[in-house]
Amino acid sequence: MEFDEARKRLVSFGIPGVEDGAARRVCDILARLLASGAVSLGELQTARDIVNRRQDVRSSAYVFLAAMFVSLRKGNTVFNLGNDENRNGKLLVDACRVNANGDEGGIAIKELERAVANIWHEAAGAVEPLKGDVIDKDDASLWFFDRQREAVAYVSTAIRGKLKPTGEMLTDAELDSVIGYRGRDGRPFALGEEQKNAVRATVKHNLSVVTGGPGTGKTTIVCSILRALLKKVDLKPADVALAAPTGRAAQRMGEALRAQCAMAECGSEADRRLCEDIGRLEGVTVHSLLGGYGPGWTYNEDNPLPHRLVVVDESSMVDLVLMRSLLAALRKDCRLVLLGDKNQLPSVEAGAVLGDLIEIGKNDGNMGAFAELTESRRFAGRLKECAGQFNRGECAAIKESRLPRPEDAKWTDALRKTDTENGCFWYELPDGHVPATTDTLLVEWANAYGLLKDGALANAARAVRNDDRAFDGECTDAARRLFSALDASRILAVVRDGPSGVDHVNELLLEERLGRYPAEPLVDDGIPVIVTKNTRTLNLFNGDVGVTVRRPGRGVHVLFPRGEKVVSCPVSKLPEHELAYAMTVHKSQGSEFENVMVVLPADYGHPLLSRQIVYTGITRAKKRAVVVGTEKALAAALRRKIERDTGIAMKKED
Repeated sequence: MEFDEARKRLVSFGIPGVEDGAARRVCDILARLLASGAVSLGELQTARDIVNRRQDVRSSAYVFLAAMFVSLRKGNTVFNLGNDENRNGKLLVDACRVNANGDEGGIAIKELERAVANIWHEAAGAVEPLKGDVIDKDDASLWFFDRQREAVAYVSTAIRGKLKPTGEMLTDAELDSVIGYRGRDGRPFALGEEQKNAVRATVKHNLSVVTGGPGTGKTTIVCSILRALLKKVDLKPADVALAAPTGRAAQRMGEALRAQCAMAECGSEADRRLCEDIGRLEGVTVHSLLGGYGPGWTYNEDNPLPHRLVVVDESSMVDLVLMRSLLAALRKDCRLVLLGDKNQLPSVEAGAVLGDLIEIGKNDGNMGAFAELTESRRFAGRLKECAGQFNRGECAAIKESRLPRPEDAKWTDALRKTDTENGCFWYELPDGHVPATTDTLLVEWANAYGLLKDGALANAARAVRNDDRAFDGECTDAARRLFSALDASRILAVVRDGPSGVDHVNELLLEERLGRYPAEPLVDDGIPVIVTKNTRTLNLFNGDVGVTVRRPGRGVHVLFPRGEKVVSCPVSKLPEHELAYAMTVHKSQGSEFENVMVVLPADYGHPLLSRQIVYTGITRAKKRAVVVGTEKALAAALRRKIERDTGIAMKKED
């Protein structure tokens, strides 16, 4: 949006509503924020409604409220004036600078910087009369919108209440009876000491948190946790709910649990029946568990959930308001087990509840309810080393694994010439490279991993065409080979737009696959698809990834893996979806692929670039990961660690 158009819209909506010199200066600032995308028109309309509640509020209050909205968009539930980026309205200018790249789109950054600096002190004072209305503050520097303030207070109090020990303990014999398994090779194995401690913690506390990186066995121990609790505290399977923030993560949780139950060593017939009962449990989204959409949930404080145990996987993705709703819906005697990777990206919406929980445990001296798993069974070598370094803001390991850029050889050849299992590599792009450079890399990756016309994915799809059992839901050998080819590689992008974004990558590779970009893209075998809307009637969920197969005489279907089964859906009935040659790193959380290519944006000032996003991207790989980007983009990601002001850990029980 151009600056002049943004200003006209504000004036037409009565923002800031008065016509004097000060108001015009405020309108100019707001127009630049709106034109850059730093704030939305809806947010500024909300600011107008807040200001109009009082007659004695100066128009400069709009600038402070805009800063609060920008902060909330960044994931902060509290606007902390004590933070460096919030002093003098710096975050407003930074939000525009990142999105506008200087003067692009009519947004004069230098003018905005001067205008905000001149008015910021007045703006911070002008908002004081609004305190206690729609916004409030805890002290001189912590400001909240009412909804977030109430959620912070509720979650903080509820968490501290649930952290109190139950007094119950597992004996060694009881623990031994739930930790034994047999692998797919038939060999026996047992949970490690870290995993055993995690099981003990879930019995000892009403609220327990299990955190760990990829391959450390967070999901593996769910079966043992359920077996222990169902035996120890007389729970029944009907008392248990399994949930996750997304539909696909919920499905994966149920699938993993069934696999673990099938491998469990059972000492008696009763144990065997218990495992069978546990294996029938299905995961649901947290939204489905609560019923509908907030704030009008079916289950709440007045109508609590019937369950006595709720297990939430991928809990790093649960935002503050959703966690508040979940805690409010729990019975007083309900246990809550949260699983997640504290180093992954936090939730899209405001809050960083998993990290706050760990801080509360440290601050209150109650770390017995928290178990961290560090021993990975599938994640080792340079891949593990790079992930650890990224968390510390270092990159020596990945720079040592810089891939060559030979003029006369394909860069992917380097991956096949050496023993690259558990490897993490960097393909450095030159500063100022043209988009065609990235396009060439993307096409070569797609060819190397069989994503295009004559590759393994299309060939595997053709082999399933006449396999009626696969279309009827059976995971046949041909279907397994298809899904193996689908998960052999995935391109993960940080952003959706631009030459390094998901949308461009998908369009580029589809054109390469078909020789054109048709109006209906799902017209041939072997095209990956991701569902973007939960559709329970079709047994399809947001995040499900499938692949197209042309069924003779019946049109194109998309086959989706569902544990030991297959979900088949005709393209004509497919719910909202996108191509899935590439996905955002956010969307990939909880997924695993053999090989991963992480594409960094050329704009090294992009707000999404962070340590967490690169860590999350490379840890989706089971065998090898390649990070593609300029040195400036890599350095920017390392410098920025997403830190959120939420107020939960510092909020004491009233």
